[in-house]
Amino acid sequence: MKFKFLLVVLIAFLVVSCGNDTDPDDGPATAADIVGSVNLYDEGTNSLDNAGMQVSVEGTSPLITATTDANGRFVLADVPFGTHTLVYEKAGYGTFKKYEVVHENTGPVTAISETPSLGQRSTTEITALAVQLQAGEVTLQITTDPAGNSANRRYVRYFLGTESSLEVEDYQAFSPVFVAQINPFELTLSQTDLQDAGFTSGQTVYVRAYGDSFWSNTYLDPDLDRTVFPNIHPNAADAVSFVMP
Repeated sequence: MKFKFLLVVLIAFLVVSCGNDTDPDDGPATAADIVGSVNLYDEGTNSLDNAGMQVSVEGTSPLITATTDANGRFVLADVPFGTHTLVYEKAGYGTFKKYEVVHENTGPVTAISETPSLGQRSTTEITALAVQLQAGEVTLQITTDPAGNSANRRYVRYFLGTESSLEVEDYQAFSPVFVAQINPFELTLSQTDLQDAGFTSGQTVYVRAYGDSFWSNTYLDPDLDRTVFPNIHPNAADAVSFVMP
């Protein structure tokens, strides 16, 4: 009887073991969704349809991508865990990138808490740029096309450097976006402003202005080690120079 009991136990163990071998065992999860949203605008402050922006996970193959709905929401499905760069693109908009998106196996999804406000590319062309020095200050005179006024605000930004080849991809300092409501639009730079930008008295400084958008889609590119300006209008007057007071 004892032998028969042991035999029954052994058979039962084998049946259970074989049954376990056929159960699926996928191990720990290796991917999950990334969800987020955007707010879309024209080159000024007017809200536009949030649908139709493509958001993708840079470097994935095949490319993991999603399209925003009317609320600006998107779902990137089954993204492998890791640290990723997201790329935001839509016709008429400058490309925006979000770096260092940490995607870990800590829940069913990774939710991006910050909602970027993204604008369309600038239609403002800088047709002329002049500088005047007076009493230790530098005044920039920026002419735009179209001309800015109270009913048609234009947005401009200037860049500074020490080379005549100064451009939006090769600069030493840059300004915030300014609202131009008169043509030419004037800006005054004090000696302190220039010193804070890294320039010294007696140094030749070049300046160049560009049309930009209120939401300029700027981001810091760690590979280029500089800020990128996706919404800059490509046409701008040549750089002009002055000697820092």
